[in-house]
Amino acid sequence: RLRWVAVASVFLTVLLTEQIFKFSLPAFSLYAASAALGIYNLVFFVLLKSIKGKESFVIINRIANSQISLDLLSLAVLIHFSGGIENPFLFYFIFHMIIASVLLSKRASFFQATFAVLLFSIMVSLEYFAVLPHYCLKKFIIYDQQRNLTYITGVSFVFISTLYIAVYMATSIS
Repeated sequence: RLRWVAVASVFLTVLLTEQIFKFSLPAFSLYAASAALGIYNLVFFVLLKSIKGKESFVIINRIANSQISLDLLSLAVLIHFSGGIENPFLFYFIFHMIIASVLLSKRASFFQATFAVLLFSIMVSLEYFAVLPHYCLKKFIIYDQQRNLTYITGVSFVFISTLYIAVYMATSIS
């Protein structure tokens, strides 16, 4: 159910941001990423319903890893098209780290954290070097931060350390 709430929340957030708050963002790309999230949710739902037998634990573990990885990729795409490093939703990656830490092994959880850091770093770097366009949150941020190395370094340090600390704490508790 949470996965479907997430899909609906993304669509609603894009709609509100575009229609009510009048942010100028690439709505088509954001809706497309949201639709992709819904489609792979449906695929995983059908796949999980078909699993039976002894090998189900291994298959479910692989599916959980795949879902979390795709969720991280989807979140990175959504963040890129809605402000990149300026987007406060950037820290929603933490929810995936907590879920990974509860559902997966300690090793797999740290792998997912490293994957999230890699996605984040690639996005920030490609926007910094203008390989990817930057979509500034003009009504939220006074001026573009994607090329402000001090800002990038500070946010990156807090973001990366938060992910790894969260995984460490959550895997230790679970």
